[in-house]
Amino acid sequence: MKSDLYYECHITIEPVFGPRLELLKEVVRPMGFRVADLLMLRNREATPERSEYDTFCTTRGKDYEDIVARMEWAVDSLQNCGFDVWRYKVEDTLLDVRVNNAHADVDDDLLV
Repeated sequence: MKSDLYYECHITIEPVFGPRLELLKEVVRPMGFRVADLLMLRNREATPERSEYDTFCTTRGKDYEDIVARMEWAVDSLQNCGFDVWRYKVEDTLLDVRVNNAHADVDDDLLV
């Protein structure tokens, strides 16, 4: 199944830093994932078991079967390296517009 624009996959894990962050980048690189340079602040209170922050990585692709296979490979590899995988998902992008300012004209091709 092909996306009109692209699929995007996100894998969320426990927050990692230093050598663990470098290992994370090495583990997911062969699957085409990029690790975000920021921590995501979640709408939850921190507990001893779970931080209010997440580390995540993401990839894109036009073919659903390919992105799911790469996601499963990445999740398995992360778990085998001792990372706590908290969530993974695939989204189909319906619209992706990069706008320099809030008042830019919308391209007619994007209107339905």
